[in-house]
Amino acid sequence: MRYSYEFKLMCVELYHSGSYPDIPEGLNPDTLKSYIRKWARLVDLHGPEVLKHKVFNRMWTPEEKLELVSKVIAGTPRTKVAIEAGISTGMLYQWVHKYKLQGYNGLVESKKGRPAKEPRMKKSKNQKIHYL
Repeated sequence: MRYSYEFKLMCVELYHSGSYPDIPEGLNPDTLKSYIRKWARLVDLHGPEVLKHKVFNRMWTPEEKLELVSKVIAGTPRTKVAIEAGISTGMLYQWVHKYKLQGYNGLVESKKGRPAKEPRMKKSKNQKIHYL
C-alpha cells in the first residue's frame, strides 16, 4: 500500500507526541507501527521532505555502493546505514550479498533483462522496412 505524504506526516507528528493514529481496517497494526517508526527516523535525519514520493530512481555509482557496503561489513547495522542513505534495507542487503559473492564487480551494474533465445533472432541495425 502506498501512503500519502500527508498521512505519513500526520503519523510522524502523532508518534512524536507519544501516540499512534487509528489503524485502518485490514492493516496489520504492527506493520504500520514499524513503518511509522521508520518514517520518524527518516524525518529526524533528513527532514519531512524525505516522506514525499520520488518520481525518479537514483543511479548509485559502484564507489557509493562500496562505501555503504563497507559500513555494513564493519559492523554498523544495515537498517541504520540504509536510513542514513535514504534507501531501502532490501536494496542494501542485495548490494552486500552481491559484494560478498562477486566482490567489487558485483556492485557494477550489469545488463538487465532476459537474454535472447537465439542469437540469430536479434534485430540487425541495417534492417529495411518494406511497406505494401
